[in-house]
Amino acid sequence: MVDTSDPVTQWAFMIVVSVVMGTFLLIAVALFRRWQQIRYGRYVHILQLQYRPVLARVLSGARRPADIDTLRELPLSDLEILFEPLFSRRRLPERCLVFFQALCLELGLIELWQSRLASGRLAAPSSSGNGANHESLGRSGTRIFLQAISIRNLGALRHRPSWPLLIKALDDRRPEVQFVALRALGAMGAPASFPVLRERLHAVAQGNSPSPPLRGLQAAMASFDLACVPALLPSLGHTDRHIRLHSTEILRTIVCREAARQPRLALTQQLLTPQIVELLLAALAVDTNSETRARAAEVIVFLADPRATPALRNLLLDHQWFVRLRTVQALAHLRQSAAPLHLQIRGCLRDSHWQVREAAIRTLLSLGPEGTNQLYEHFLTSPNHTTRNQIVQVIERRGLMFKLVELYSNGTNGVDARMVEQLAIGAAPLGLSEVLRTLTPEVRLRFLSRFFSDAEAKIRFHEGKQPDVESTLSPKHILDFPPHLAA
Repeated sequence: MVDTSDPVTQWAFMIVVSVVMGTFLLIAVALFRRWQQIRYGRYVHILQLQYRPVLARVLSGARRPADIDTLRELPLSDLEILFEPLFSRRRLPERCLVFFQALCLELGLIELWQSRLASGRLAAPSSSGNGANHESLGRSGTRIFLQAISIRNLGALRHRPSWPLLIKALDDRRPEVQFVALRALGAMGAPASFPVLRERLHAVAQGNSPSPPLRGLQAAMASFDLACVPALLPSLGHTDRHIRLHSTEILRTIVCREAARQPRLALTQQLLTPQIVELLLAALAVDTNSETRARAAEVIVFLADPRATPALRNLLLDHQWFVRLRTVQALAHLRQSAAPLHLQIRGCLRDSHWQVREAAIRTLLSLGPEGTNQLYEHFLTSPNHTTRNQIVQVIERRGLMFKLVELYSNGTNGVDARMVEQLAIGAAPLGLSEVLRTLTPEVRLRFLSRFFSDAEAKIRFHEGKQPDVESTLSPKHILDFPPHLAA
């Protein structure tokens, strides 16, 4: 028997009862929350099922007054639910962006989102009366959630008049809100907001402000158009090297993105202003920070200025290997005549760092026949086996071996023919043999008939031996490339 009069027993009994009651309470709360989620999901499904056809007709361009009136009669909370998939699941098409923005403005959604950001607190829209709205998320998270989706939606619509409200959101103490605001500002691309972000960049880079995060701020500014670049002048010429570095990276990102859109991009003084062009050539190209010099090289390569060539030539001789690497990589996108720099790029094939040498190989191949000839001539005259092996590996990866063999089979002379003969003698026996196996029988026979006549003499010459008149080299040996060919 249990002595219920014992104080210890009573305390134990109370603890057990409390645990059981707490467990049942937690189960009841979990079931209630689950019931709320099911109810809210069912309501969203019915709403989408009933009004999605109406919204699809409106977005297709069929502006029937009845459909607009039907949407206008819905509470703003229901309209947000109805429009949510358009913002969260896909990127809004450019052709319907203006129309969709006008629709949201007509229905009062833009005003609702702006009021939330302007007041700094939850602006309660008219409810549908069934309790199945955003408040099901819980009051603690509703405010942050509604602020975040308001910022996101304004950015997705690119509603540029709302940029001051997004700038205000950068002062929010929550990193999530700052991150969404930066992305929205970058997508919006309002020119008037760029100088404000520039001042924020200065404050964060100098440690005067801990937020917003520097990386997100830099990414947002890099999303702006090329027309906003003149506003970077105070940053590019700033005395703080960190600010110069970040602003040069922003400029580089904007220019490279624009170059991808315009294959013949030429940065004139009208686009960048004479002051920025002068800074690039006279200051940033010789900056004390090597990272700044490397990024400046990727912009200078697009300048339509005669001083760009000497500046790039000096950067190819920089004492930091990654500056030389970024410069020689950038020269693959040279928009003006690259003839004066062919020899300088070829000189990078003798660089002490292997990444610079490989970048020079790729750049020469990208500069057309003249660059390719410079590469082949270096291969034929260089005694450095390491560089020669790098050249062969890049040629094989680029798929150029097949073109060389085909030209040789068709009777082409010159550097290309000498290149094939050197590869056949021993530079790339495996790659060449694989190419020969993929050729058509006619092309393979033409190659063998040209190469077979003097192949043995060339091999003996490379081995330092006199040709043996009694020995012969069969076409099978040429095709299989036995070990003595790779010597």
